[in-house]
Amino acid sequence: MATLQPAELRRHKERGLYDIDAISALFADCHLAHVSYVRDEVPECLPMIALVHTIDDNTAIYLHGHPSAGLMETVRQNPKDAEGNDIKKVKVCVTATKVDGLVLSSAPNGHTFNYRSAVVHGECTLINDLEVKRDIMKGVTNHIIAGRWEDVNPVASFQVSLVSVIRVDILSLSMKIRKGKPGIQPRNIEKDGPDHEVPVWTGTVPLYEVLDQPVARAKQET
Repeated sequence: MATLQPAELRRHKERGLYDIDAISALFADCHLAHVSYVRDEVPECLPMIALVHTIDDNTAIYLHGHPSAGLMETVRQNPKDAEGNDIKKVKVCVTATKVDGLVLSSAPNGHTFNYRSAVVHGECTLINDLEVKRDIMKGVTNHIIAGRWEDVNPVASFQVSLVSVIRVDILSLSMKIRKGKPGIQPRNIEKDGPDHEVPVWTGTVPLYEVLDQPVARAKQET
């Protein structure tokens, strides 16, 4: 297991959080995360489902995809030693952000978001154990909609073999949170002009994701 370290914030340090449970909750709230890595000396960033999952007391981030996907190929083709171990593991940066509200100040430079944002650095290992892969597929399915794995037909065994799963052992992590009311930026009326005669509305606008009515799959023609 990699040694987990905090990645301390440089600005607004009071907004920092370095707790794996809080970061796990954020990833659970986000449908997609973004995974950055370097392939053939070119940086790439992909939207992916990132599952924070614990196996044998080891909490890591799990990613899945088709074996031909760039990240999967990069990890699979990583140089190995004589015993088949990675000589130098592929490193990734996994991020997730959830906007919780719009923050509206009385001047342009006071506008921002209330948000939760996490950055995790880690190193990748390709998973070949079929039971672990099946467990991750279950977690991903239930991430899309809770309890869905139990409501649908069992996964086809060849699909388990087809999917590539990567474990990202966490090297460092940080979470930044902004919440509360807007700050009011100082203005020099003589230099910057007078305020509006009608006071500007300031405050926060909560932002939520809402599911619409389900649309059933059309029946196939016979």
